[in-house]
Amino acid sequence: FWREHIGLVVAGIGFLVFIAILIPLLLIFVTPSNGDGLTSDSTQDPNQHNSSSIRANKLVQKLETEVLCRGATFQEIDLDDPRRLALDWITNDDKMSLDLDAKNLNQRYILALLAFTLNSWAWRDQESIYANLENSAWLSNEDECSWYNVTCMGGTVTSLQLNNFSLMGGLPPEISRLPFLAGIQLKGN
Repeated sequence: FWREHIGLVVAGIGFLVFIAILIPLLLIFVTPSNGDGLTSDSTQDPNQHNSSSIRANKLVQKLETEVLCRGATFQEIDLDDPRRLALDWITNDDKMSLDLDAKNLNQRYILALLAFTLNSWAWRDQESIYANLENSAWLSNEDECSWYNVTCMGGTVTSLQLNNFSLMGGLPPEISRLPFLAGIQLKGN
């Protein structure tokens, strides 16, 4: 039997190998991604996609070099990790779209990371909480120095008063990358 049908068997095995190689390649090329796990919108202008991908890649490199602690890279960090959530926010949702050389880019990322790390849904993205206050909600499109209970001097974060916010979780080590942060108040959490 085998001698008579060896050609069919070889063809069948070849077809299976072809399919095994083709499917992963299709998944890679059909799902547009900029390499850091952030999927892009394929309906955008290709030139806009290229420039936003380049910006996102440079942003990833900058934050990995200047902010992430312990040699971490975004590629090895889970998608639901607060560091990735903060990256996704600053890349896709932050309407300020700071230039890569903006002096407050790192501190804005770190404050976003703090918001995601401390499970802070109770005090961010809820404009109603801040309706009668002079300051903006955390993760708003305003300058981070205007966010509720963030104190800055000359555009640089110097203290955070996060008392009684029902925060949960630990402080991320990246908070040490805020060089002029002199104090954090966390009473009642």
